Amino acid sequence: MRLAMDAKFKEILDGLPSKRPRSRLEPYGELISELRRRGRTYRDIAHILGEKCQVQVTASGVHDFVRTRSRVKRKSTKRPVIGSMKTVPTAPIVPSPRKSSASDEVHRRIEALKARKAVTKAAPDKFRFDPTQPLRLKKPGKPAMDQ
Repeated sequence: MRLAMDAKFKEILDGLPSKRPRSRLEPYGELISELRRRGRTYRDIAHILGEKCQVQVTASGVHDFVRTRSRVKRKSTKRPVIGSMKTVPTAPIVPSPRKSSASDEVHRRIEALKARKAVTKAAPDKFRFDPTQPLRLKKPGKPAMDQ
């Protein structure tokens, strides 16, 4: 039944028309890629496209196009094609006793740290207010005069 479903999905996907490019820079994608490989900046590429191809675009527009295009390439290499998916039965993963005891030790230590009360040290007194004395500024490097 699963094979019939995969064939149906594949038929639907093959029947869909291809989408037109969303970016006006798409026809110049190879040119932009080659210019980047040759070390041109986005500003240089925007200038070249405006001068040689009559396409007005900003450097940040070129950057966004390159970034989006690289994401699409990375996604397409990670996704398997629907028709090529194969299910292979695998044995359940059983953790080795050595690993589980190590992870138990880690969990025990984490719980001990969580249960421990936080120790806070009192900050040294930088300012003492005595309502009977006038306020005085303390000069750096000189000890405070207590009267």
